[in-house]
Amino acid sequence: MRNVTKVILGIVGVAVLLIGWWLISPIFLNETVDEGLPPTSIDATVDEEGEGEEATEPPSSEEDGTATEFTDLAGVFMDGEKNYETSGNIQTIRAEDGVYLRFEDFQTTNGPDLFVYLIQPGMETTEGIRLGALKGNTGNQNYLIPEDVDLTQYTTVVIWCRAFDATFGTGELSPQ
Repeated sequence: MRNVTKVILGIVGVAVLLIGWWLISPIFLNETVDEGLPPTSIDATVDEEGEGEEATEPPSSEEDGTATEFTDLAGVFMDGEKNYETSGNIQTIRAEDGVYLRFEDFQTTNGPDLFVYLIQPGMETTEGIRLGALKGNTGNQNYLIPEDVDLTQYTTVVIWCRAFDATFGTGELSPQ
């Protein structure tokens, strides 16, 4: 009976250590990402002289045959709750395959289980639109926004930790 107790205590001890490492290790480790612009970015075209020229043609809607208006949005990240620090710039990038949310010069306190959400003002984070797991706690990164998302309604970007149910950072999108 003593051997069985020792084995059970050993298994529980290893499980506690593994869970503890999963929760605490992000505090000591950074994950850096450096993604370029989406490869199909249509934000600017280059004329023959090599000067940048803004693209003037908005994406079109195939459903009704009319042009869909798109407003470039941008914002700045702010710190979240408690001691979670977040900074960097947010902008929307138009591409042939959709609209991307781009983080530049991004940095946040690392944590386990971090996700990127778009929410409406006053909405709980988990009720918003999850764009995916945070790719890294530092660096430039892109997140594809689903086509059916109205960015005039979903104006807040949230970095949220599912494990701690905590907001690590937020940013408000507004027209450029």
